[in-house]
Amino acid sequence: MFISHKSNVLHTVHETEWQCRRNSKGLDKSEYGAWIATITTQDDDGNDVVTYPSEDFTIVECTDEEVGTRLSQLQDYTNLNRVAGEARVYNIKWSKNKVNCEEVLDMDGKSQSPKVYVKSHFKGDNTAKDARLLADEWTRIRRERDRLLAETDWMVLSDTGTVSTAWKNYRKSLRDLPSDQSSETSYADITWPTKP
Repeated sequence: MFISHKSNVLHTVHETEWQCRRNSKGLDKSEYGAWIATITTQDDDGNDVVTYPSEDFTIVECTDEEVGTRLSQLQDYTNLNRVAGEARVYNIKWSKNKVNCEEVLDMDGKSQSPKVYVKSHFKGDNTAKDARLLADEWTRIRRERDRLLAETDWMVLSDTGTVSTAWKNYRKSLRDLPSDQSSETSYADITWPTKP
């Protein structure tokens, strides 16, 4: 299995190196083919030689671990609920050597004696995962706020030009909702204003 990583953070995974590289570059098959043609030359014997330019990611082959199984164990660290066209986000650190990662608990969910750890190249990155989940929450909050505002845009844009104070206050309350993720808030924490 081939993986690409940027600064030791997992970027893409694929069974073939060229598909891993294509996914890392964000190219479709035809774009990738056109790009390869630009970096391919022939040597004196007529063989194709591909000279890859410097890239901001590294591709490695992982043969001493069941990558699919390990990533399945770490699926909480992967953005599986992404919008179509959005890149998959891995909050998983890659290590060149297998290291002790998560503790393996017994059947009752308690530490074993002596403690047992998963030895793996892959480890979940809690800080990055928490930041991604917070960003997802704020995307959801902003989306709902914008939807509610759009529902009442017709009042402001109508020819009459008269909007009741209650509706103005409702729209102002929506606009006054926090619009950034400066505080740790979830969608459930938001008190949405009530429509008049």
